[in-house]
Amino acid sequence: MNDVTEPSGERYIPTLMSPDVAVEHWHRYAVAARFVAGRRVLDIASGEGYGSLMLARTAASVLGVDIDAETVAEARRRYVRDNLAFAEGSAAAMPLPDASVDVVVSFETLEHHDQHEEMFREIRRVLAPGGLCIVSTPDRAIYSERTGYRNPFHVRELSAAE
Repeated sequence: MNDVTEPSGERYIPTLMSPDVAVEHWHRYAVAARFVAGRRVLDIASGEGYGSLMLARTAASVLGVDIDAETVAEARRRYVRDNLAFAEGSAAAMPLPDASVDVVVSFETLEHHDQHEEMFREIRRVLAPGGLCIVSTPDRAIYSERTGYRNPFHVRELSAAE
């Protein structure tokens, strides 16, 4: 069963998670929303789609891309707006033409794969000249090393210096 119907801990699902977890996830999109008004936006690893919807309230258009087909289908069903779409794709292979978006957001994605170089090449490719990229990832020293916690879904965590 996928994360849409049964949480595994990999994806944030607003209807199934605690308020503390909600604040951790929603604040990133709230900050990004200040930069997307009237712009074309790509949300990489959009997951369940709640963040793409937040951005679509002011953006000209938002495309949420996620690697999981079932999650994309659920996002399409749940969040319907004229300026919002969802597509299947990986962080290293975006289903978009060159220079086609003004803002790229990707929150808590890097640690889930080891294709960082490929991901940033794709971001550079799809981002229009003068565009903006907003990315977040947990700091390995704080998230894992200090706490001793090992997230089974994290493939390659980064330090602040990295």
